[in-house]
Amino acid sequence: MKRGMALGAVLLALGAGGTALGQKAVAGGATAARQADGGLSVMPAVIQVQSARPGPLQEITVANRSAAPINVTVTPRPWMQGADGKVAPNRRSTLGGVSVSEGSFTLPSGGEKKLVINLGALPGAGALYGALEVVGLPADAATRKGVVLGYRVVGSIRLLPAAPKYGLTAGKIKASKGTAVLPVKNTGNTIDPVTGSISVKDARGTRNPSVQGLKILPGNTIKLSLGSKLTKGTATAKVTLNQRGKRLLSLTKKFRVK
Repeated sequence: MKRGMALGAVLLALGAGGTALGQKAVAGGATAARQADGGLSVMPAVIQVQSARPGPLQEITVANRSAAPINVTVTPRPWMQGADGKVAPNRRSTLGGVSVSEGSFTLPSGGEKKLVINLGALPGAGALYGALEVVGLPADAATRKGVVLGYRVVGSIRLLPAAPKYGLTAGKIKASKGTAVLPVKNTGNTIDPVTGSISVKDARGTRNPSVQGLKILPGNTIKLSLGSKLTKGTATAKVTLNQRGKRLLSLTKKFRVK
């Protein structure tokens, strides 16, 4: 029988009130990182340091709550953020400047291991945001037949800047098939939530969707929805966006709905 692999995933959020990471998303913390039926746990699951310097960042504990030994790998990874704002670890890359004292090991049933997350160098922007991916597979996975259950926990690494910088820029409104989006780029160095207001007026009247707790990774661009089922013809959008109580973007633009 051909052997398959299934990972039971617990994926944490980019930050409280942020966009969910994927399959089974919860707001961060050690309790949230535990599988309900045992398996793999990581404590703490969110590593956050203000004004980080090269050297040890945080000690974490990885525990095997399953009934059998598991092989564990621990890998810091960069985030990928889609145009819809959703984020996921980039499994094809590792997070530059961050390392783990031991990246792979075997844990017996009920066993625990303490690891140290280290910082080699902080990027020039003064901040770094990434994921900590912890995968556990049965130690005898190579010889098992059928589907083999593994575990995957994804936590967050947030190295906050000593000097926060805030900036948002907007691109050209794109409208198609009754929907419209506004590209918004984070030109700052924080993931502080973006809030604000939107007013879109078309032939049917005015709609006022709100912006609450939107997190954009530094340097990334997301497509902010201005509405759906818009009437064909000319429409006007008024958008105001804030971060940390500061108004960073305010615009009024006309666009055509096709």
